[in-house]
Amino acid sequence: MAGSGKNKKPHNKRINTEQELKEYRAKFQILFDNVCSGIAIYEAVNDGEDFIFIDFNRAAEEIEHIKKEDLAGKRVTEVFPGVKKFGLFDVFRRVYKTGTPEHHPVSIYKDERIAGWRENYVFRLPSGHIVAVYDDISASKRTELVSRMTDQCFRAIADYTYDWEVWIGPSGRVLWTNPAAQRITGYNVKEIMAMDDYPEVVVNEQDRNRMIKAFQSALRGSTGNDVEFRIVRKDGKIIWAAMSWQPIYDDKGNSLGHRESIRDITSRKEAEEALEKVKKVKDRK
Repeated sequence: MAGSGKNKKPHNKRINTEQELKEYRAKFQILFDNVCSGIAIYEAVNDGEDFIFIDFNRAAEEIEHIKKEDLAGKRVTEVFPGVKKFGLFDVFRRVYKTGTPEHHPVSIYKDERIAGWRENYVFRLPSGHIVAVYDDISASKRTELVSRMTDQCFRAIADYTYDWEVWIGPSGRVLWTNPAAQRITGYNVKEIMAMDDYPEVVVNEQDRNRMIKAFQSALRGSTGNDVEFRIVRKDGKIIWAAMSWQPIYDDKGNSLGHRESIRDITSRKEAEEALEKVKKVKDRK
């Protein structure tokens, strides 16, 4: 009997170890799913030539506006084509090679789909998988960028500019707009500032694709002058407008986004249409 009791000890120990492992995995999954920071887990391909997604938590889904199911097995360079320019890809490779964790400082990530300020901490698991724990700090960076402009500059734009003026940050969010926004669009300043889908929401459907392309071009640092399009006001009325834009830089040459100047040209367009009608009548005679 004593002998059989001794034989049970390794078995019991194995059971306890398995239970502890299950509990550990369950606790890890709860933490992984509910932590506020984004977490992405990658597996190296061809000894660090690229990295494919293994897992992606809920916070990361919200930050990047993409579902984990759409990422599984895909390369990071495919899903986030700006990752090399962003500098994070080189961090992945170094951490994969050396095993030494690295902090990737606050930087702006950009591609054709998304843009925002990110701060990353990258480390390697014993399995060889690479983990990136990161935060979206775009909101705080917007506040920081706004503070760079003086109160005097804001007052000058607000008090003396008749046209609708908009300051768009590098990530594509509205950082500031003047009161003329309400006269032209029907939306007040707070409503414009809160728009996640600017400028789509205020652009007439027939002009939307063209103006989205112009907006994306402005985010890349282009300039534009007197580009005509139709605005859908909050009350549903459609008016004509002309927009000009130019990039904004600080004294060190860092991008602060771009400025848009938009004016109502409805009266001019109506006059042009009236003249066109008169011309057609004369031509028929």
